[in-house]
Amino acid sequence: VVNILYDKDTKRSRGFGFVNFSKEDDARCAKDAMDGKALLGRPLRISFALKKVRGGLVVVPHLSQIGDIATHNT
Repeated sequence: VVNILYDKDTKRSRGFGFVNFSKEDDARCAKDAMDGKALLGRPLRISFALKKVRGGLVVVPHLSQIGDIATHNT
């Protein structure tokens, strides 16, 4: 399950979201594979959320260095 967060006023992406994995190994593999990689010329910073969602790990991807976008710092 993927949940991208949007600004309620502008309806634009806030630059981060959550990906819920049912298997911990899948979450770790995805994090290891994508952390530090570029997307549209911008580096991705991937980390685990502090809380579990419905018992599964959540990977928190967000783009760094995009002006004044609020990011989920873990």
